[in-house]
Amino acid sequence: MKNLIFLVLFLFSDIVYASEILSVKLEDGEVINARLCMPEDKASVPYLVLFIHGTGPSTYLNKRKMGDKTFNYYDLFAQEFNKAGIGFLSYNRRGVTMSDIPPMYDKVDSVKYAQYLPMTEVADVEAIISQLKKRKDLKKTKIILLGWSEGTIISTLIAEREKVEVEALLLCGYAKENLFDIIKWQLNGGSSMMNVCKCFDSDNNKFIVRSEYESEAKVATYCREKLFGGVDFSIMDRVADSILDAKDFKVQVEEYYNMLLQKTEEGDNSWIWDNYFKITTTWLKQHFKLEANKSRMLRLDLPVYVFHGTMDANTSVEGVYDIEKRFKSLGKKNLKCQVFEDHDHDLNFSEWLKNGGLSYGIQAIFDETKKIID
Repeated sequence: MKNLIFLVLFLFSDIVYASEILSVKLEDGEVINARLCMPEDKASVPYLVLFIHGTGPSTYLNKRKMGDKTFNYYDLFAQEFNKAGIGFLSYNRRGVTMSDIPPMYDKVDSVKYAQYLPMTEVADVEAIISQLKKRKDLKKTKIILLGWSEGTIISTLIAEREKVEVEALLLCGYAKENLFDIIKWQLNGGSSMMNVCKCFDSDNNKFIVRSEYESEAKVATYCREKLFGGVDFSIMDRVADSILDAKDFKVQVEEYYNMLLQKTEEGDNSWIWDNYFKITTTWLKQHFKLEANKSRMLRLDLPVYVFHGTMDANTSVEGVYDIEKRFKSLGKKNLKCQVFEDHDHDLNFSEWLKNGGLSYGIQAIFDETKKIID
């Protein structure tokens, strides 16, 4: 196996690290690439963090263009973990390679990508770990899984199967339920209100009155025009009770929710791809059948760390409070949860793009990992 070795200069740092592109053969013979980032001054490391993606096409860089900034999402994690003497690995999801086309900079082979399914992803990550452990410099290295969103489901499945050795789990944007119940929550109005409140809820009472909606504040003006096309408050007030809350947005998204379930059942991959997410109906159906994290995690004995934002509109923060109670009721002490006020599903990753700084939530991931290895 030939590996390409090169140096990468971080976008917001003068730190240089050694990066190696690996060719990984999966169980079915498919080959993907992964990027292994190691501290420049170390030939081997005692710990390595493997990042498990959220849903959709992903590469080992996750290069993105947002506004006038172009960046590699995984550079931040490689930088911070390597600074602490920890290795870091990210990978191309099967069927996905990098391209030079913004804003996502990925190229999807639809036939190969169709094999991206929850249990296939589990096996693919296990194959990556197995190959890493065959290397002399990583033979004794302990593996920590960092899963985000869907990756929190994949991570716990890998830990439970015990086909590869995993030292700990770092779960961000924690998914308590399986995908069927997550989508149901996302499209019941409550998730929508989290985003709407960021724009209009000036008194933080979790609902919007006409004066807030019609405010001339910059954020309110922007959201009113960009999100809702400048329509009158009365049109948004679908249940006609003089406030905007979850009930109004549930009415708005109910038809879409029913259509999503119908198209999934029919196997209409084109509709799902164009109107929901870049995944297949088979992916959805398999996720719908999976046991939820809220029960699977209770069988795990390795250390589990959860990082979650109160303003996460993808997976409810209530799931974090629930899993804490479940662990406590069983007397299990291998779970630690951290919840961050006003943090979104990405734990306010955008702060790194704005000024090169880290949000409290992102910083906590690195701080907690340092404690694990000390």
